[in-house]
Amino acid sequence: QAVYAIQNFVNKLEHPPKMARLLFDIFYDEECVSEDAFFEWLKHPDQSETEGHAVVEISTKDFFTWLQQAETEVEEGEEEEGS
Repeated sequence: QAVYAIQNFVNKLEHPPKMARLLFDIFYDEECVSEDAFFEWLKHPDQSETEGHAVVEISTKDFFTWLQQAETEVEEGEEEEGS
């Protein structure tokens, strides 16, 4: 729900540049929102919360690219430890 709150907040402010990315970074770094919650928001948007979703999705593309790369690196490290 926190990710939708960010989406709604940024939408009300009319999408200031880098605002969504900054908030996503803060909420992730402070462990307020899990990786799973971010990916759930991205892959399965709530149909009742569509306003502003596409714009926020575009403005946070780099965040999700970084998050996916970090997740892949962790998985690769775990595979190496298991070998």
